[in-house]
Amino acid sequence: MIEGVNLKDSGADNVVDLSGAGRCLNSEIVVAGNNNKIIVGQGVSLVNVRMQLLSNGNIVEIGSGCRITASIIMKLVDNNSITIGAGTTIGGCNFICGEGTAIAIGNDCMLAWNLEVRTTDSHAIIDVASGERINCAADIVIEDHVWVGAHATILKGAHVGRDSVVSIRSVVTDKFHESGLVIGGAPARKLRSGINWQRPLLG
Repeated sequence: MIEGVNLKDSGADNVVDLSGAGRCLNSEIVVAGNNNKIIVGQGVSLVNVRMQLLSNGNIVEIGSGCRITASIIMKLVDNNSITIGAGTTIGGCNFICGEGTAIAIGNDCMLAWNLEVRTTDSHAIIDVASGERINCAADIVIEDHVWVGAHATILKGAHVGRDSVVSIRSVVTDKFHESGLVIGGAPARKLRSGINWQRPLLG
């Protein structure tokens, strides 16, 4: 096992591959279900990471060169997945993925801190007249090279196009397929188009 990661696996037929990980510090992986898979790419940094896979058939894949501080919880129904593309950095995020849904984050994204990304509300809201549930879970997609500002929330069904920026404290509930957007607000809306961003400051 990798130094800096405390692994607790009480399930069966789980695969946890941390062989390529780089710096790991104060992190914990708890796997209570069966047939789960966690794959960490080359040179990945895990700092204060908490993973809880409490159902079956879940997949967590972290691409090479990522630097991550996050909590990942999969406990509501089986067969959920989270994929994080190569070179993505996450300063502090709670990922909650349930009801058989997926979170897909692209390459070279920059997610700030105190973020919430969740595909499920964890509890049902029922329409009284029909008796039907009205808040079903849905996948989340964040395409390549997206910057998500601090305190933002990305909710079920959201989609953010590549090269875009999600403003601080935004609540994203809609699909923004267009690339190069600034989106912001609660709920978030398109504020500007035709932009790109870079990690180093100009000048």
